[in-house]
Amino acid sequence: MPIQKVFVTGVTGFIGRHLVRRLVSEGYVVGALVRQASPTSRSLPQDGVSYFPGDIRNYGEVRTAIAAFRPDAVIHLVTYYAVMHHADEVGVMADTNVKGTLNLLEAAKETGGVQLFVNTSSCAVYEQKKQRLKESDLIRPQNLYALTKVQAEEACGFYADTFSLPSVTLRVFPPYGPGDHERRLIPYVIGSLLKNTSPNLTSGKQEWDFVFVDDIISAYVAVLRSCPFKEKHPIFNIGTGQPASIRSVVEKIQEKIGSAVDLPWGSVAHRTNEVWYNSADIAKARSGLHWAPATGLDEGLQRTVVWFKKHYQNEQR
Repeated sequence: MPIQKVFVTGVTGFIGRHLVRRLVSEGYVVGALVRQASPTSRSLPQDGVSYFPGDIRNYGEVRTAIAAFRPDAVIHLVTYYAVMHHADEVGVMADTNVKGTLNLLEAAKETGGVQLFVNTSSCAVYEQKKQRLKESDLIRPQNLYALTKVQAEEACGFYADTFSLPSVTLRVFPPYGPGDHERRLIPYVIGSLLKNTSPNLTSGKQEWDFVFVDDIISAYVAVLRSCPFKEKHPIFNIGTGQPASIRSVVEKIQEKIGSAVDLPWGSVAHRTNEVWYNSADIAKARSGLHWAPATGLDEGLQRTVVWFKKHYQNEQR
């Protein structure tokens, strides 16, 4: 049976907002779990989407929402993210990323009818090395956040093996695009330059595989279209395979904005767990999902800058 009804968590986040709009435009019937306290839920589309109040950490609320909507597929995006965590974040990170995933898997199993569970993971689960990363490469979480994502992946594998709940995990490389959170590098630099302020920068020698949000969304759609899979829990890298230095990305942004603001390279020390290089081998996604990124870095940055310029101008009115 083709997938028609899709239940999504994390819809108020950067990727989630883009995904909901794309799913609706593709004709899917969408259900979404939204915390009532979320301030951004009002900006989401209303037509074609059924919203259910609930917190991913509360099994009863999750099960009620899944049972009411009865989806064909679940796409799990909600997460608690921290590059370097504080002690008081350990509990909420584990509850959200691990317990929350287990709650959703259990609810999908118990209510029945779910043909596919799509989990979102991170390239930070891999051991760092200066070559393209394959799904079969060594797992060595780069921070506590990545450790919780590994545990969530293992939970998906367990439910696939033990309860025959087909699952897919997408390991997403650094995302960017319109509407991204200002704490991330690219929107932070754009915002600083638009305000004529020098951004705080490290050496810029890191090389990262930035992937445009529209391409990430296309990967989720490709997963839905490719179901069923031969593996019980296939894992796919979602990146470009073309890393760019932080320095070059920031300089491209400066050029596109036309800013003459000084770029103080080295004004910020590197983190102790700095990611110096990441790049995705996407051969498995090409063959298994018939997916490949369609947006080059120059085009993606241009579209991102245009969006943030418009957003910034609207704020100044």
